[in-house]
Amino acid sequence: MKNLHSALKTTVIGNHTGDGINYISVRLQNGKDNLADTLHARPNSYSTSGFQTTDFLSLLGFNRSVCAFHGSECFCRQVPEGLNLKGLSADIDKSFQIFQKAISHLENCGLFVEQPEGWGFFYGKPATRRARPNLYCRGDGHTSPKAEKMKESEDEFFRFVFTWIEGGSDKGWTTHYRAKHMPLSEEFQSVIDFLGGFNWFADCPEYDFEGCWWRFTPFEKRGDDFFGSNAELAHRWFDAHATHFAAGIKGLLEAHAIQEPWGMTFLPAKQIAAPRAATPKAVAAAPNPMTITQSITGFQYDVAFSFAGPERLLAEKIATILKEHGFSVFYDNFYPEQLWGKDLVATFDRIYRKESRYCVMFLSREYADRMWTTHERKSATARALQERGNAYILPVKVEDVDIDGLSPTIGYVSLAEKSPEQIAELLIGMLKS
Repeated sequence: MKNLHSALKTTVIGNHTGDGINYISVRLQNGKDNLADTLHARPNSYSTSGFQTTDFLSLLGFNRSVCAFHGSECFCRQVPEGLNLKGLSADIDKSFQIFQKAISHLENCGLFVEQPEGWGFFYGKPATRRARPNLYCRGDGHTSPKAEKMKESEDEFFRFVFTWIEGGSDKGWTTHYRAKHMPLSEEFQSVIDFLGGFNWFADCPEYDFEGCWWRFTPFEKRGDDFFGSNAELAHRWFDAHATHFAAGIKGLLEAHAIQEPWGMTFLPAKQIAAPRAATPKAVAAAPNPMTITQSITGFQYDVAFSFAGPERLLAEKIATILKEHGFSVFYDNFYPEQLWGKDLVATFDRIYRKESRYCVMFLSREYADRMWTTHERKSATARALQERGNAYILPVKVEDVDIDGLSPTIGYVSLAEKSPEQIAELLIGMLKS
């Protein structure tokens, strides 16, 4: 239904005013079985700067148009039948507040989000769109007669390198980004696409010729000294990354996760594999263990670890030994970026029920009682039933405890008899076989 404001029969089925937005829900009917529910939102407040509610509604798929139900312009879109108007209103406000803080963090890093609407709506004028700065680079951000590393920094999740390139067709600064744990999730890639201006380079010399994402800031001459150009600004943007970049990314993913159940999100919906080199490398890099595992066994991970908090150090020690031997291991702290913005219930169910060759389960009283371990255990035992007697769950007894759903006849190893190093050696033997 293209026209969301008129039909043979229109029925107002809901009205709610949230923080700064009045919503009217309308059912349009053009035939016995031709019905559509629509939502008409009219913002009634704005701020003097920054992202506006009009911008956020536009990103969520609402379109600005003249509205008979509000008696003036509104932002409208089609919505599912039976929409919880009050709940949606609360979540839009909550996600908008988080979104604003996130883009504030990113603007400190020189990363700007377009404002599709601006203040035009509030003044009865067309959209006053604010576009991203033009950071055009003719080259690849790396190859230049002069390329000089200026500084580097990092945060909990990412490493950043700042280089100056000069010569040929480009002059300015390249900021190189690489996560400490690769590959990244499709959610992170969606944030990269949403922000725009990021490019992938497969052979970055700043990261030992591993791939990086990069952005370019062209040099702008404004005078005869350091402060007579955009040099101070470019350095300030880079220096802010260690404090603000990850916080901004997290905020966007959090705002996205709040809106996702409503089917109203601003991040591009993509299933994206890790970027590949445009041409084969002369000398191939060491392959990703996850790729090897999936191609040989059909599983994403050789082994997944399920444990309660008190056993984290034990699980990490064994997981690290396996990883160092080239096996693909699901241990949550190995993949912090990949878990950002994920529906963890669905993600963990998929990992423990479908994607792992084995599941190592650390049995203790804490393990029996905690919510997340119960969820992981249910997924793992469901998989064990499908295996029809083949080994899948590999229990490690931390304490002598009965675990619901886990057969007492399953063979186990005990920490009272085996060290973490010995358990890792046993696992390596099983995986090699």
